[in-house]
Amino acid sequence: MKLRIANLDLYIGYEAIAAMTAVLLLDRDNRVIFCFLAAILHELGHLLMMLLCGVRVRAIRLRLFDVLIQSDEAPTVKADVLITLGGVAANFLFALLLYPVGMKYALPHFALGVFNLLPVMSLDGGHLLAIILDKRFSPRIVAITLKVTTFVFLLPLMTAGLYVLLNSGYNYSLLIISIYLIVLLFLKNR
Repeated sequence: MKLRIANLDLYIGYEAIAAMTAVLLLDRDNRVIFCFLAAILHELGHLLMMLLCGVRVRAIRLRLFDVLIQSDEAPTVKADVLITLGGVAANFLFALLLYPVGMKYALPHFALGVFNLLPVMSLDGGHLLAIILDKRFSPRIVAITLKVTTFVFLLPLMTAGLYVLLNSGYNYSLLIISIYLIVLLFLKNR
């Protein structure tokens, strides 16, 4: 589905709409809504930094497990770092602000911020690692390093997700996210 708002194209994948609807309908404790809010504020942190760095947003694509923000021009290295850190900074700021209200509200922000700092492709930490390596190494070395680092971090994360699922009997979110990121890793090899 495509929406046009001013000069911005907003694409919302039907699979994302279906997944969000299903999760919200099945969420008995209303905890997932706090995770969605943390994710929305994370992306707004990126958008705010883009605005502050003078980078014009052309399109936003909401997909099943991620959001892709496209701009007209490539940002400078400094702006790219600031934009990448904008989402994590927003999560940590809201975790700090919401902590006095209750851990239930602060934890999704903190967890999302920490998770996004992992040096894994498709996450902010992976993008930061690519920026750092790009200054010193060839694109081939950067790509190999990112793939190896992603696999090294995701394998134990996937194992932890399986452990949590087996012990809880119902909490599969970490396992699903880990599998999704590993699938992305292999799709990028094509």
